Amino acid sequence: MRFPHSIFVVLMILLSACSSTNRMLKAHPAQLSPFFEQPALAQDAAAQLGFQKVWTTPDPKVLAAGKAKRKLFIAPVTLRYLRPLSRGLASSEVAWGGVQRREADVAARLREEFVAAFRHSSTPLYRLADRPGKDTLTLQLAIIELNPTSPKGNAVVTVLKFVATPMMGFAAYLTKGNMAIEGKVTDSITHRPFFQFADNESDQLTFISLRDYQPYGHAVNTMRHWARQFEQMTRSPRGLKVRDSNSITLRPN
Repeated sequence: MRFPHSIFVVLMILLSACSSTNRMLKAHPAQLSPFFEQPALAQDAAAQLGFQKVWTTPDPKVLAAGKAKRKLFIAPVTLRYLRPLSRGLASSEVAWGGVQRREADVAARLREEFVAAFRHSSTPLYRLADRPGKDTLTLQLAIIELNPTSPKGNAVVTVLKFVATPMMGFAAYLTKGNMAIEGKVTDSITHRPFFQFADNESDQLTFISLRDYQPYGHAVNTMRHWARQFEQMTRSPRGLKVRDSNSITLRPN
């Protein structure tokens, strides 16, 4: 039995408005890497800060010294802790040459997005510094997982969306990519961390989106949201909720 396209659009709108559906479709937290210090003390903060795991130093002196500084140096993103591809379709398309591995480009883009978030903020807590110094904090970022979206797989999924077969949901899951990062804010001189965070995001569920046919299109969207989320978090009063990204979107690009 076939359904008009408008029914799918209505369903997408209803699903995107449902918080429980968003939680169900969100990517599970990635296993923390050695980049994340004291992983056993990481706390779940998805409901309050949007990031799945966070850690704040219990040392009042380190915390006070960190809070007193108002300059931030954003270091180049490290790929040292990047894990091998773990999604079947992504691995196959890379092996066949249909999708290129662009980890270095993604790492550079991630740093650019965090820089842009502070530069474009109307009320940033931190001024960006060109280099670390005694009056600065350093934000270190690591990409832990990076599985590209499957463009060919999503082309098939698009057809299934129009014919409304029961396989659509399962096929869409197989074509999804994901990106997981960890971040660490440290004193630029002592290198002692006073805040850490980690998050993992899968491709957003869409009806039709240009990002579905770009191996790293969803990743770019995710990086931009992480950057804005982090910048907002730095200047939000304690107890104020920072909104997480939706797992469903109607945006076509």
